[in-house]
Amino acid sequence: MERKLYSNVLAILIFVTLIFLSSYPPLAAASRGSGDEPVTIAFIADLTNAAGQLPSAWMHVAAKQINESGGVLGRQVRVVTEDCKGQPNLAVEAYTRALIDHKATVVAIYPRSEIVLACESKAGEMYSDYPHIFLAVGAAAEQITSRIADNYEKWKFVFRDNYTVPAATLPIIRPVVDFYRSIGVRKVALLREDLMWLAGLFKTMPATKYHGEFAGLPDYAESLGMEVVYQKAVKYKAGMYSPLLEAIAAAGAEGIIFVGSDGNDFDVFIKQWVNSSARDLHMTLAGGCGGKFWERTGGKTLGVISRGSCLVPLLSGEHTPEVPDVMETAKKYGLDLCAQVLTSAYPDVFFIKKAITKAGGTDDMDALIKAMEETRIVGPMGPLHFEMTRIPPFFHGAAFVDMKDPSKEHPDGIRVDLVQFQKDGKLVHLNKPFPGVDGSPEYYKSPAELRK
Repeated sequence: MERKLYSNVLAILIFVTLIFLSSYPPLAAASRGSGDEPVTIAFIADLTNAAGQLPSAWMHVAAKQINESGGVLGRQVRVVTEDCKGQPNLAVEAYTRALIDHKATVVAIYPRSEIVLACESKAGEMYSDYPHIFLAVGAAAEQITSRIADNYEKWKFVFRDNYTVPAATLPIIRPVVDFYRSIGVRKVALLREDLMWLAGLFKTMPATKYHGEFAGLPDYAESLGMEVVYQKAVKYKAGMYSPLLEAIAAAGAEGIIFVGSDGNDFDVFIKQWVNSSARDLHMTLAGGCGGKFWERTGGKTLGVISRGSCLVPLLSGEHTPEVPDVMETAKKYGLDLCAQVLTSAYPDVFFIKKAITKAGGTDDMDALIKAMEETRIVGPMGPLHFEMTRIPPFFHGAAFVDMKDPSKEHPDGIRVDLVQFQKDGKLVHLNKPFPGVDGSPEYYKSPAELRK
């Protein structure tokens, strides 16, 4: 009888204990970011190359600068970097560690969309037990933010600090086509790296209940009276480009537009370009070319057009009061610049600081999400804030396009400028993204002219 009574009492105690514990989040989540503990930002990237190493280094420097000025609401900022070696499965493991072991308030993933999407799926499973902010750094696949508008409650913690492919096609890459047309180019070759984020670049984006049809890049070029004589999805880090360049020259192209990312081997591509039959064609690398591009090519990038965001800030000093002068910071810490440093990774940390301050801390994740949605800072490439018009895939992405007319830049968003490498690596602006920037299409010189 006593044994039976003991068993019943024990069963009741276990039941009550389970009910009690179920009313509380896991200890890891409960202790996330409270009291005097540091605010932890976990950064997951491929650290086997400079494309991942540079943003990581700049995020650590940003945390150091914030801590030296008093931290966030009196708390220190800690950046923990996890190396996923470019593998989605390793990234998911790192994401799990970031939440359970590091107790991260923000988990930032850079840059490939395949890796980001793998982590996003895991984040959806873990969010209820480990509330946090998911930040896609530099990733552009539209799938990342497409689901948020239709299922906000589940995915409201997901943000993207970059544009998406329709945004890239519309106000960012189209100006390159416009520029080519203005200098008399009528036959163009279009190349893109064969990765998920650019899978839709050459295709028409069909109309949805949220927006009309968006023409792909080839259709847009042809709508201007240009002829696309060659187009190809090129293997990422292909290494051998000479046959491709010879085919482009044989097709009669007058200009080349190659859309890719910081991690690609554009330096290899350019070195082969200058020794090919295509060497005198107008050349644009749209997307990203990575830091110290002039030095990495031994000056062979002479005449190449690129996004200025890969190489030089548009704004600094008094124009970015919440973000330290990026050129002075680069000099002080011996760091190079690249697209995702200037556009996102570095200013992201200061953005997060401001959002946490606005939310009054990190204990209330709904308040922090709301603060992320309402926060705005000015970084090296212009205003950084998130699009709140509930139209996928733009919603919760960095404001890049005018939602009233997606063919235009956002009136208060990040700017993308075009620059050309001229004599001795001097960068010449070919447009005028902000007042005070000395830029004009008239400054352009052809590669053949610059080599004379």
